[in-house]
Amino acid sequence: MKDVSRRDFLKGAAAGALGVCAAGVFGLPQTAAAEEAWDVETDVLVVGAGGAGVSAAAEAAAAGAKVLILEKAGIAGGTTNLSGGVMQAAGTRFQKEMTAYQDDTPEKHAKLWIKAGEGMVDEALVTDLANGAPDCIEWLADTCGIKWTSLYGHCHIPYVEDELMADRIHVYEGGGAAGSGGIFVQAVLDYAKQNGAQIQFNTEVTRLIVDGEGVVIGAEATCEGKALRVRAAKGVILCTASIDQNVEMAKALSPQQYYDLNNGICMSVKTDTGDGIRMGMEIGAAVEGFGGCIDFCGRTGSATDNRVPTFPSFIVNQNGFRFVCEDATYAYHYRAIYQQSVQLDGATYMVFGSSSINNPDFADMGYYPAWSEESAKKDVESGALYYGETIEALAEAIGVPAANLKAQLELWNGYAAAGKDEQFGRRTGVMEITGPFYAYRNVAYNLGALGGLKINTNTEVLNVNGEVIPHLYAAGLNAGGWIGPYYPGSGTAVVGTVHWGRKAGKAAAANTAK
Repeated sequence: MKDVSRRDFLKGAAAGALGVCAAGVFGLPQTAAAEEAWDVETDVLVVGAGGAGVSAAAEAAAAGAKVLILEKAGIAGGTTNLSGGVMQAAGTRFQKEMTAYQDDTPEKHAKLWIKAGEGMVDEALVTDLANGAPDCIEWLADTCGIKWTSLYGHCHIPYVEDELMADRIHVYEGGGAAGSGGIFVQAVLDYAKQNGAQIQFNTEVTRLIVDGEGVVIGAEATCEGKALRVRAAKGVILCTASIDQNVEMAKALSPQQYYDLNNGICMSVKTDTGDGIRMGMEIGAAVEGFGGCIDFCGRTGSATDNRVPTFPSFIVNQNGFRFVCEDATYAYHYRAIYQQSVQLDGATYMVFGSSSINNPDFADMGYYPAWSEESAKKDVESGALYYGETIEALAEAIGVPAANLKAQLELWNGYAAAGKDEQFGRRTGVMEITGPFYAYRNVAYNLGALGGLKINTNTEVLNVNGEVIPHLYAAGLNAGGWIGPYYPGSGTAVVGTVHWGRKAGKAAAANTAK
């Protein structure tokens, strides 16, 4: 039997795991001899200019390292630009100034995130993030000029104690709405540039370069059809998001993301194709945390903000029965929607009535349904909504058993009369629903996959044996293990890009040049 070196074995294992992803123009990682020529030399190479990438570059440059960012797209920000830029943190001075939560702590925050992780997270990473998040908020304010203006909280999780919840989601001036994440990205990038960091756009990093000792010493990229070899004397930081738009990798690693790519609406930028994860796997890096994704109802925004109650409606599966608490935080109940969809091989529906959208007291009560009578009528005509004069007629329209849907409606209205949802513990919108009736087919709006390269709390990438791959770092959603099987609420990912990016930048800059 031929003797196979450990490095050759890892190359083969990576190629097998990635299938077609490791073939074609990408190939396998290169091993460079010391005398080989380089097109560009730097201390720290940052791959990707989203929230994690600019944060890594800012800290590495501030520490005195020569920094180069290579960005696949023509602008900085990536999918972070599409977010609201909000960030979770506990115990900040802004939380104390703007909310009633005067005694909140990172310890409580970590406990919530760990419990939401359902035993699937790296508790050391989660705790490190919770402890570091407040400093990220302060750093963005004091160093990068971000002005924090308000806070709110995410919606409840049925099995998490209320005492662990708090208003921790920080909103900056001009932020909070979809598409405003670029404000903080640009502020951090400006700070990085002030400290000497350079950025090159329209440049796709395709593979890592390692030396004979397994140390990552650079990367190969393409720009305008030309190959570019970049030496990184102190380290390479991968900040290329997760496998959001990569159908093959999603099928192999993340069933819910794969389902969404085929059945939902993926809102991540097209350049989020798992490049950093693939390149890490090619040299034996382990992966962690795959399975979940960031899903929400783009039509209603249901359960995305604890200040906005979910309007009177309930969600049913192909059998016509409820299966989840509809006002639990958005990715929690959308995970259940995904599970029911694949288990029963059919759609799920949000059911409501004319009473759900025509109550004159709703505005005073804080309810803002996504439909009015007029808009509902237009959506019925266009096919975006299903309609039935009776609940039986609606059941026929959506193809579920009429007896079951009628029984579910009667059960719901009984809970409404009693003022308590005995079935799933819903807290808002438990009101009587009367016809005519409507149904909306649930469609996941997807902001990316969860899961990435396995890292330690220093953001060093670990191989399949748990050993550090020297001079290779991963940050943001390019790294896995710090978010569980569903997204635990707005502001988690964005503060994670800042925290892990900053740590990676500091760690790489502190290395001795190779």
